[in-house]
Amino acid sequence: MPKIIGYLRVSTDTQDVENQKHEIEAYASREGMTVDTWIQVEMSSRRSTRERRLDETLDLLKRGDSLIVSELSRIGRSIRENLNILHELGKKGVTTHIVKQGLRTNGKNDVLATMLLANVSFAAELERDLISQRTKAALARKKAEGKKLGSPMLDELHAQQSAAAKEFSETIRGELEALIQEGKSQRAIMDSLNEKGIRTIRGNRWSLPYLQATLKRLGLITRRTKT
Repeated sequence: MPKIIGYLRVSTDTQDVENQKHEIEAYASREGMTVDTWIQVEMSSRRSTRERRLDETLDLLKRGDSLIVSELSRIGRSIRENLNILHELGKKGVTTHIVKQGLRTNGKNDVLATMLLANVSFAAELERDLISQRTKAALARKKAEGKKLGSPMLDELHAQQSAAAKEFSETIRGELEALIQEGKSQRAIMDSLNEKGIRTIRGNRWSLPYLQATLKRLGLITRRTKT
C-alpha cells in the first residue's frame, strides 16, 4: 500500500514546526490523504541533504508513494538543489505535493510543472538574497552612524547583569572601605574577604582580578589599594 510522508524542517528553534504540520494535515484532509510518517528536522538548509534527513526520506519512499512539504524552501535552498531532489523523487515514481505553492509533480516529463517549480524556487532564492542585502546595508548604515550593533535581548541581559553586579558591590562597600582604611593591599583585602567567608556574587572565593573589578566599579581603587 502506498505510503505518505510529511517532511517538516525549521532552521531555528524560534520557528514553529507545528505550523507546517497543520498546513500539511489540512492539505492531506482536503485531498483525502493520511500522513503515515513524519520526518522532522531542525536545521539550516545550508547543511547537507544527509544531515537534513532528505537522503533518509528518499530511501523510505518507493514507487507510488507521496511526499508532502509545506513549501518548496523546506526541501532545498537553491533552484538547482530543489530541481535535483524533485528529479530524484520523480525517477522513483514518487509524487511530491507542495502545499503553499499548490503544486504537485510526479516526476514525469511535465514541462509546465518544471517551469513553475523553477520560478517558485527562483523567487524564494531571490527573496533570501534581497533580505540578506538589505540586512547588510542596514547594519553598515548603523555602523557608519556610530550605533551599537547587537541583539536587543543580549543588550538587556548584559544590562541586568551589570546592575546586579553593581548592587552586590554596594552591599560590601563598607567592608572594603574599612579594609582600605587599614592600609591593606588588594591581595590582603582578597585574603581577608576569603578568610571571613565573604563570597562573590556567584558564591565563589575572591580572586585578584574579580576584586579589582569590584573596587573599580565602586570607585575605590586608590594608591592605598596597591596589589
